[in-house]
Amino acid sequence: MGPAAGRFALALSRLPRLPRLPRLPALASLSLGIVGLLTPSVAHADIQHVVGKGHTIEAIANRYHVSAKAIVEANHLTDVKRLRPGDVLIIPTKDSPAGSGTKAKSDKADATSAKKTDGKDGKDAKSGKDGKKGSVASLAKDGQGRETTNYAMKPKTPGVIHVKRLATNEEFDIHVSDRKTKVAPVTLKTFEKMMRSPNGMAHPIEPRLISLLAIVSNHFGSRKIEVVSGFRPFTPTQYNPHSNHMHGKAIDFRVVGVPNETLRDFCRTLKNVGCGYYPNSVFVHMDVREQSAFWIDYSKPGEAPRYNAPNVDADEGASDVHDENHPATGETPASTPAESPSAAPSPSDSKAEPAKPEGSSEAN
Repeated sequence: MGPAAGRFALALSRLPRLPRLPRLPALASLSLGIVGLLTPSVAHADIQHVVGKGHTIEAIANRYHVSAKAIVEANHLTDVKRLRPGDVLIIPTKDSPAGSGTKAKSDKADATSAKKTDGKDGKDAKSGKDGKKGSVASLAKDGQGRETTNYAMKPKTPGVIHVKRLATNEEFDIHVSDRKTKVAPVTLKTFEKMMRSPNGMAHPIEPRLISLLAIVSNHFGSRKIEVVSGFRPFTPTQYNPHSNHMHGKAIDFRVVGVPNETLRDFCRTLKNVGCGYYPNSVFVHMDVREQSAFWIDYSKPGEAPRYNAPNVDADEGASDVHDENHPATGETPASTPAESPSAAPSPSDSKAEPAKPEGSSEAN
């Protein structure tokens, strides 16, 4: 190296060094931090509800103890009758503004879903049925995109339950609430009479059970409700010694013109309710309790219970109900293929034993 080159190298070495640039991960974290500061925080108080078959705004609002208007405003809904299974609704709470939710969104990408109505005559484009409120059942889609019938209707007589007691063929038109929105005393007395046992014994009926039955009635357009069994005193042959039927907190019933599968699915949306489904019988069980429960009993009348799983919190077996040998006056519900008797568990897996009198440790 010549003298000139040496002097040039020495001059370069004495120049101040430039600061190093930050590594890529540091830049990434810095940018994320800035974005986090600029992005508005999400309201964690909101709840998401996935719409199921038969769900209505009123039933969803009742489940979460909010008003139907708040849900409509939070999701910017223009037609609450257009809810479809799979839609996701924002359920506003008191900690978040009712109108700040996003519009209800669907998990299904159906480009033609909005074309429901024929603009010429106001008829349903797929079913051909009149689009009048509460006139006929409408078509909906399940989670797999298959067309199903939606039996929810606008109630013809809101707050009035039309009941038929199958054991005696008595019929009742019962106004549930008084002006203070409480179950009226005369309603309690009427239900006590209507829900009496086959041998004539009566017991006061839990008011919340009556209110739940009114919700079911309103949801299905005030269709007639057929009571298969109400209050039942203890008998040594029953499979649950602590059944809610013994305390006026349970009912076995069906809704004329509505499949039991649809009734079952709606009852399961109600809060703190025991729901029992009996594919080989003619009713759905509903009771009031502190924590919701659901079970399926595949047994037939006269057989020991065959529940869908061991240790279910079942309230009764099919053979505990002695009033069910009455033919239906409306549509005869059919078992769904997925829950047909052929899919029932082996009797040895979940076969229950008859109840013992007081002192048993079985759950309700």
